[in-house]
Amino acid sequence: MVKKYYCDYCDRSFPDNAGARKKHLDGAQHQLAVKLHYDLFRNPVELLLENAKRPACRKFQDTGYCQFGLSCRYSHVISGIDFSQVDPTIYLSQNLHLLNEQQKTLFLRFVGGTGGGGSSQNSQVQYSQTQRQQQPFAVRNQQSQLPITRYKLPPGLPKDLPPSLRLPPLLGYDFSRAAQWG
Repeated sequence: MVKKYYCDYCDRSFPDNAGARKKHLDGAQHQLAVKLHYDLFRNPVELLLENAKRPACRKFQDTGYCQFGLSCRYSHVISGIDFSQVDPTIYLSQNLHLLNEQQKTLFLRFVGGTGGGGSSQNSQVQYSQTQRQQQPFAVRNQQSQLPITRYKLPPGLPKDLPPSLRLPPLLGYDFSRAAQWG
């Protein structure tokens, strides 16, 4: 009986010999499946910036839908957006259709949303609700102008914690006087 090689990326099996394996690994479908698999674990903001550099997808611009989805060679980002002036995380939160379901969940967890399943409309509503809830507690840092959220101790936790378990300072740590490594 011939041994079979199973490819997890493509979800298929084929005879396990050097020629068939090389042919499969060099194939366009396998390489696309590997790329899509590893893109699931990349930072969505990096994917957005990489996607914005490609030429625009005409099909997506004309109809608002592209049959190739995330594997399209062209960009589904609106052309003319300068991400040096627009925050990519805010753009992604308003355009969740650029991500697949697993990336949406990871992105919403990354930015502080609930990450619950459902349609992108529900995800956008949940994200905007969590942003409204966090906004009163946000404090602007003088140097970086990034919102910093206040941390709260969970109920029942002792008040005399060691320094490594205490809450971080409200405005973060000052690393300006830290020694350089190396």
